[in-house]
Amino acid sequence: MMKRCNLLLLLLIALIVSGCGEQGPVKRSWGEMKGLENIVGNMNDNSYSSGRTQEPRPNALDKAVSMTDFEGSFVWSEYAATWCPLCSRQTPETKKVESELGEKIVFLTVMTGRSNAYDDHATVETAKGWAGRFKLEPGRVIAAELWFKTVPEHRFYSPEGHTLFVHVGFLSAEQIREVIAYYKTGWEHWADTGERAAWMTYR
Repeated sequence: MMKRCNLLLLLLIALIVSGCGEQGPVKRSWGEMKGLENIVGNMNDNSYSSGRTQEPRPNALDKAVSMTDFEGSFVWSEYAATWCPLCSRQTPETKKVESELGEKIVFLTVMTGRSNAYDDHATVETAKGWAGRFKLEPGRVIAAELWFKTVPEHRFYSPEGHTLFVHVGFLSAEQIREVIAYYKTGWEHWADTGERAAWMTYR
């Protein structure tokens, strides 16, 4: 009886440590449990049409950009801020992947804040500065009123606007490649056959 209890306890601990459900090559951020739990991986949810990502924001060329502009394409969106040292390491890693996959995936950089001061949102000048510093396509660097967001953050969207992946923190170029391949393949198989991947939900 004692051996059986110990075995059950070990199994329970293993489940807690590993997490429940399919996590893919990079564990999706626990941040999705703070309001994103009904969105990430939900094939009944369409982020573009639901209005969460429709708000137009200016890019580094001072032209309005909305996520709906990229409907029909996979989108990798990276959130960054000028005051964040980790973001300065992150953007070059993401740029490596963009140089390889830029014809298949739309890469966006969303600047969240001009500084870490209260209510100091990113501006067109903030986006211009970041685009110039890292030699990014200025039309794909966006200024947003999101000074409060924890950065760096990454989001991966399907061509229909499903939020496939959210992660807060640094990702290497290799990790980004793995995440894109994993979720892109799963989503495309689902779109073709209706067979869902282990990470998909229907809330």
